[in-house]
Amino acid sequence: MKTRQEEPDDFLDGSATLAPDLEQCCEVPGVDPCDIACEAMPGLVLGDLTSKNKEWVVDHTRECSYCARMLGGYQEIDRVLDHLCDEYGSLIPPTPRVPTGRRAGYGWMESPVGTLMIATSTEGVCEIGFSNHETEGQFLQNLRTRGFRPVVDEQIILQVAAQLTEYFQGERNQFEVPLDFSGISSFTRSVLEATSEVPFGHLTSYRGIAERIGQPSATRAVGNALGRNPIPVVVPCHRIVRSDSSLGGYTGGTQVKQHLLALEGAMLHIG
Repeated sequence: MKTRQEEPDDFLDGSATLAPDLEQCCEVPGVDPCDIACEAMPGLVLGDLTSKNKEWVVDHTRECSYCARMLGGYQEIDRVLDHLCDEYGSLIPPTPRVPTGRRAGYGWMESPVGTLMIATSTEGVCEIGFSNHETEGQFLQNLRTRGFRPVVDEQIILQVAAQLTEYFQGERNQFEVPLDFSGISSFTRSVLEATSEVPFGHLTSYRGIAERIGQPSATRAVGNALGRNPIPVVVPCHRIVRSDSSLGGYTGGTQVKQHLLALEGAMLHIG
């Protein structure tokens, strides 16, 4: 898995001190330029990028056929939406604004890989974050983006916290808690569900997951989806590696991925 990138709004035009330089972002070790480019594409299509960042994204898509196709898709969607608004905008009633999202209680637990932030709704576990790679503010924003209303509630996370403790102590090899994938695209959900079926101590590749969901050519898209896995450890994206058996990235960092695989006794070869 890859480290979570900045939200698309961080690429918007405005104060130069607030909009990061995308080219400099790509110089950070472990960051995939394609992830940066894809995150920035909605802003490019809407005309919200700084001129320098716009130029970088355009130059990147000239060299990367995958990102060029992604940008073409965004541009086509924008064209279709503009056409629909021109033709039918006056007939579409305004979308009622929901003042609050669905409640998700959250809290913290200590683990051998650092402090974990955990959120649980009435449907199940919906978010787990690594404090060493994600601030509380980012964690809460992820929940709000998915339509949740986060509130501190240490009691609601006790079940999953107890099972995580057992897992880290080598006393559990399968989680038995419901999962809440609300606010996640159908593609990402299919990737996460396929990943959940990879057994304890076993490995498969990003390509293997792509084949499991019936989209063998979507290896990169699978990697991007797992890079945004909202429920790591429980949804075991650490068991997904590259086809050459190298680790690949991970939300909590490769050291965390190595720790989890060592805990499970997983050998670094595709099974």
